[in-house]
Amino acid sequence: YKLGTLCIFDKESRSFEKEDIEILKDLASMAERELAAVQLATLDELTNISNRRGFMFLAQHSLNLCARQNIPISLIFLDLDKFKFINDTLGHAEGDRVLISFASQMKNIFRESDIFARFGGDEFVALLTNTSKQRAEEIVERMNQALNKYNQESSHGYDIAFSHGIVEFNPVKHPSLTELLADGDLMMYAVKNVKK
Repeated sequence: YKLGTLCIFDKESRSFEKEDIEILKDLASMAERELAAVQLATLDELTNISNRRGFMFLAQHSLNLCARQNIPISLIFLDLDKFKFINDTLGHAEGDRVLISFASQMKNIFRESDIFARFGGDEFVALLTNTSKQRAEEIVERMNQALNKYNQESSHGYDIAFSHGIVEFNPVKHPSLTELLADGDLMMYAVKNVKK
């Protein structure tokens, strides 16, 4: 991937020698290794979406920007329903397929500007910039419709479903991303308990 340029100055013009080219190749290799290490540390290897660490890093930057610019931002906290049952009765390989399928639906529904991740186990989060709580509810409904269609078209013997909590960012109530996530988690569990 082309990521940028490297500008090197000298007091006098000269041509590149073979040794200079080798030094530049070494620099490129070091940059590639550093980028690969960052990607490994911030990407969930099963679902190929951000992991918790990647989400926390990217989301905090978005939250700071939206707070400064007074842009609405909403968090959706999602938890798969009956995931333990699928894992226990059909095996962990099938559980992995559920996680991959759910992440794939997220990739299709959420915008490129949204930050979404597998937060841990069967929990997922999405941070939607320039999005009110009402608009976030509409996006969750689209996610539900996409999953319903997926469930109808697949013959797994179970449906993929989720519970969710939506919180609109309030800088007074949520001085940091941690408080926003805690509120989203609480709201999601309230919805999950109603379903039970």
